[in-house]
Amino acid sequence: MKHAFSLLFILTAGTATLSYAAEDLTVISNVTTNGKPGGIDTSYISGDHIRHSQSEGTDMIIDLKTGTMTNINEKKKNYFVITKQDLETMQAKMAERMSDPKMKQAMAMMQGLGSSMASSTEVKKTGVTRKVAGYACEEWLISMGGVMTITECVTNDLKYPVQSWAAMMDFNESMRKTMSGFGPSAKAGADYAEKMKSIKGFPVASSSTVDAGAVKITTASEVTEIRRDPIPASTWQVPQGFTQVENPMLKSMRESGR
Repeated sequence: MKHAFSLLFILTAGTATLSYAAEDLTVISNVTTNGKPGGIDTSYISGDHIRHSQSEGTDMIIDLKTGTMTNINEKKKNYFVITKQDLETMQAKMAERMSDPKMKQAMAMMQGLGSSMASSTEVKKTGVTRKVAGYACEEWLISMGGVMTITECVTNDLKYPVQSWAAMMDFNESMRKTMSGFGPSAKAGADYAEKMKSIKGFPVASSSTVDAGAVKITTASEVTEIRRDPIPASTWQVPQGFTQVENPMLKSMRESGR
């Protein structure tokens, strides 16, 4: 989980306790991988959009009004869009395939792995408090079955755009309803999300370690600056000259169904 800061924020945003304001936020973070500089991540948060620009050259734009997610690849100069209709289509295709005995077996294995991970996940405070980018934060430790550990330092002092807060709540609820039909593994995801509700606040620092025996990867992200200037409308647009490609998830499902 290279970018635990942004991913966990999206997963837990519906339960965080924050102060609200009307201004836009631009959150800039330094990223490191295995102790080496990994670049800069930038998150843009407005009343109806969120954009996360990763140091590796991939961006995601979420339109909170429509539920549309646009994934941009800066290196390949292309992008693809995931709509609510796409998610519903994938859900329907998964439901069709659940009648296949091999698919049922595979989903049962996924459910077992997911349930095991969810049941072994522990979320607790570390007792450590510090300041990051001028904001006081409290550390939480998330342990996942000895395979992954994540440390999040969250603050309740940061004012979040009030309109975006309401839109994010609606977006999360819509995603939960749609994803609930993706098979038995959905329950494991729900169990995990329930445990994550303990963490209340905006994450300003995060570190994660994945230990898979022969492979061990440690990544970290820490906020260095938070701006409150209005975000230009062009931030929510795909750069000119980029080519739209097919949603790879839909393409994969179509081709595997041949």
